[in-house]
Amino acid sequence: MSDLDVLIKKTLAQASTHSRKVFSQSPMTGEELLELANSGGLRMAATTKPDGKPHLSITDVIVSDGKLYIGVDPATVRHRNLRQNASIAVMIAESWKRQAILEGEAHFLDMKSPLAERVLEVQKKRYGWASEVLAEIVPSKIFTWKAPPKNQ
Repeated sequence: MSDLDVLIKKTLAQASTHSRKVFSQSPMTGEELLELANSGGLRMAATTKPDGKPHLSITDVIVSDGKLYIGVDPATVRHRNLRQNASIAVMIAESWKRQAILEGEAHFLDMKSPLAERVLEVQKKRYGWASEVLAEIVPSKIFTWKAPPKNQ
């Protein structure tokens, strides 16, 4: 069982009654979550401004070695927010078919490291560009949902 699978199960076990009722109906596996992150669809990242107000923006999501990363342009509010407060929430949605919400922290990569080079290669292949700065999404909670098969 992958770390993502364990965290998905742990999140559901510790969730409120309402969240458990909603998200335990048809959760994804860790592998399905990574596949969703690699598919087309909406990806958004929420960070917190220094005044405590939320900031929401569209983001890229990069999957490499079973982990999730985002590109973070140094000129953005997201970059400034994450430098002061690493807390982040990321939502990946493919219409009403599949959704995932990850809460945790963004850890900036050393851009001269072999890891950053690998992630940049994946990003460039996927999106056609490479970011100046990358951050790993280190989730502490993961809620997922997928539509049940049509024959049910």
